[in-house]
Amino acid sequence: MVSYPLDHLTQPDPQVVGGPIQDDEALFLFAIIRGMRLRRILEVGGLHGYSATNFLRAVGPEGIVYTIDIEPVPPQAPNHRTIRKDVALVTADDLGSAPLDLLFFDAHSYVGQTDLLHRLTRGGVVTDATVIALHDTNLHPSQFAPWAYPVEDGWVHQDAERRMVNDLRRMGYDAFCLHTRPERHDESLPFRHGITVLQKQKTLQV
Repeated sequence: MVSYPLDHLTQPDPQVVGGPIQDDEALFLFAIIRGMRLRRILEVGGLHGYSATNFLRAVGPEGIVYTIDIEPVPPQAPNHRTIRKDVALVTADDLGSAPLDLLFFDAHSYVGQTDLLHRLTRGGVVTDATVIALHDTNLHPSQFAPWAYPVEDGWVHQDAERRMVNDLRRMGYDAFCLHTRPERHDESLPFRHGITVLQKQKTLQV
């Protein structure tokens, strides 16, 4: 039987965290990486390295995880490459100029992240096979963050990634949103930040 290394997911059951990815969401990404055998990952926005640790456990020692952040992020393993840089200055050379398997956006900068996506696509680092994931795409059921604003069905707490999802759909990406409906929230799970996973549309041959 396969033994999955998940002891790094240490949040309490309600998963009330304001910055890091929630553990249920991390588990979802862990499964995608393992299931698709993804090896080269870039995360944009690293905070204290919680997501990077999850990615590193998923790719194993044969993979590599890059983290870009304007603030220092402590390396979590020998195959964790941290890049302290404004996202606007990141180039394909910073990532070894090789295609990425997964690009994870969590920096909440619409212009910076969008420009990076286009730049890495032109450089051949983001390809049609690259999986793109964005954090904080769900609506909160109430105003958890002071800057959040109401829309139909909930509160937007980060609009950059939600706007990027809409853009990517128009660019021909299939999208799956790991979002909860408002009525699914209670004291046991006050909110879900939300993950959206996308990949370029491709007709399956039959």
